[in-house]
Amino acid sequence: MITILPQTDKEPLNTIGYCAGICWNSPVDDKEKNIKRAKNCIKSGHGRVAEYPDVFCIIEGYSARCIRELYTHIIGTTRLQSSTRYVDAKNMDVDKEFYYPFKDEAADVYRNGLKNIMETYTKLEELGYAKEDAANILPLGMETKIVWKINLRALMHFMNMRLCTRAYKEIRALSLELKEKLRALSPEWEWISDNLFLPKCEAAGYCDEEHSCGRKISKKEMLAAIEEWQKIH
Repeated sequence: MITILPQTDKEPLNTIGYCAGICWNSPVDDKEKNIKRAKNCIKSGHGRVAEYPDVFCIIEGYSARCIRELYTHIIGTTRLQSSTRYVDAKNMDVDKEFYYPFKDEAADVYRNGLKNIMETYTKLEELGYAKEDAANILPLGMETKIVWKINLRALMHFMNMRLCTRAYKEIRALSLELKEKLRALSPEWEWISDNLFLPKCEAAGYCDEEHSCGRKISKKEMLAAIEEWQKIH
């Protein structure tokens, strides 16, 4: 579950256009002109202006493994995570508080493994070890919670990468949820979500992945087509 915090900029395009207008010595008291200016900046590839609006949110119910992938996005973002030093994990429900990518017999095997881990965690605490020491055995599949701040420019890159069909399914689900939560926040976020929060192949018009899903032509195919067109013209 993702909760958008009130510190999030509700008018990101107006903010961008306002800041850009100041630098251009343009009037900034007209909101519609600010929004138009912001869209032109972004469409023209002036990415720095998108660093002004920030998103603040709480992300919970996703696995530590998923959040670890989110942590690879380090530019334009900061976060705080639920502490395994101070939060006692021994009462976590293995059926409700862990990510389950498995079904049928595999799910039973996974569940039994989780139970063994949690029993060991509890036993280590009973033997007098601190939570922060016992936490070393906790699995990546356990749910965690973070408070995340990210600017719009960094979030656009995050969406380009993580909405890709080759991204891991859990972080893709996180990206889709965040996109929809922001889309519902305001008309400006609706435009951003519909036009900028796209898989990178849709944003670029081609796929640069070595193992493409086939949704768009590959970068190699695109360059070959350009070369052929140049020969003709």
